[in-house]
Amino acid sequence: MNTSAVEQGYPEQSLRYPGWRVVVVCQIGVLTGIATIFFTIFTLFIKPWQLEFGWSREQIAQAFSTAAITVAICSPFMGRVLDRFEPRKIIAGMMACFGAVFASLAWLSPSTGRLYCTAVLLGLSGTGTYQLGYARIVASWFQRRLGTALSVVVAGSGLGSLFLPPLVQHCITTYGWRSTTLLLASFPLLLGAPLTFLFASPPRTPGTPQRKKQDTALGVDWREAVKGRSFWLLALGVCSMSLAENGITVHLAPMLSDRGVPVADAALVVSFLAGASVAGRLLLGWVLDYLEGAYLATASLLLAAAGLFLLGHAHTFEAAIIASLLAGLGMGCEFDLMPYILKRYFGMCSFSTMYGLLYTAYATAGAIAPLVMGHIYDLTGSYAAIVSIFSGATTVAGLCMLMLPVYASADGMALDAGPRDLLGGAEGPLDVAGQDVVG
Repeated sequence: MNTSAVEQGYPEQSLRYPGWRVVVVCQIGVLTGIATIFFTIFTLFIKPWQLEFGWSREQIAQAFSTAAITVAICSPFMGRVLDRFEPRKIIAGMMACFGAVFASLAWLSPSTGRLYCTAVLLGLSGTGTYQLGYARIVASWFQRRLGTALSVVVAGSGLGSLFLPPLVQHCITTYGWRSTTLLLASFPLLLGAPLTFLFASPPRTPGTPQRKKQDTALGVDWREAVKGRSFWLLALGVCSMSLAENGITVHLAPMLSDRGVPVADAALVVSFLAGASVAGRLLLGWVLDYLEGAYLATASLLLAAAGLFLLGHAHTFEAAIIASLLAGLGMGCEFDLMPYILKRYFGMCSFSTMYGLLYTAYATAGAIAPLVMGHIYDLTGSYAAIVSIFSGATTVAGLCMLMLPVYASADGMALDAGPRDLLGGAEGPLDVAGQDVVG
């Protein structure tokens, strides 16, 4: 790794390596961003808004979908910005804007138009607060322990989902949902923004300015990357996972309470699901440094599909807990796999742009799924059929992950490798010597 830390004798395996401090800061940033503060917690606001404003669940779900679609549209453009400029300053500014917009929900009125406009603003500002920017910062620090480092970062949203749902539900019950939104807004404003700006710096690369520019530009341009099957297989995987994951989790609390599970217990299930997701992400990230990513993607998607199917048909608190354990262990794998495999296949030249494109697929599916589930529920009064369909799609996508080509190892991402070495034409990566390793 071209950092001063290596020159001081601190390898990536050492806890004294400066990159690990950056990882912790990035984890806190993800924890306080839109993934946790809005998307994960949204399910707990459905019934309060339904009771106070008389909105249908489909109408409320449209706010989630609007924010997700906005993120989907903006992510590739944000990726281009992050590829060109220092990420920490951009992320910190977006984090502050996101916190201010989220605080405005405390003054929400019965107008659905205002709700949807706020959702657009949340999506615009939130595009800079999820894993997209933080993954680029961490990928610039790590090579051999990239999987572990990324898993710690993306676990931030899972940790937030683990601890926040019971707290948020308690605050809603005790103080009301309006005061609760102000409490949540303080996380990005007082934690995420300042910590990111002060401590999420990129590594210092010694050498001439020309060498620094050359190191940053190493890799494949996104226009070439999207011509290969690897990119589209990844898009299929994250899109299918998003359908099941976002569709079911957004409606999880009301779905369980409709079946007789108390509201407090439903919030605990959401929290337990998040805890299992944290464990799954950390385990997957560690294993990624040693095993082939395609097999891990298949295992994670199949496990998530099974767990989400059982969760969507659970009628008791105990059954929901068991199902959430299975689902959580598989959920979130896309946020470990996307940045890891992108760097292994394509390098850092257009890393954030490609991440943004993949997240567009994820967010688009995530925007459609809750809306479809809300519409089906309003028509039939049941979630069972649509849950089965989404889980089936995730199963098929998991099997398709076996078609991913073999990627280069950490040693295969040497600085003297050219773009064609990293891409292997339009189909997959080559090793350092230029030998085709596509399976």
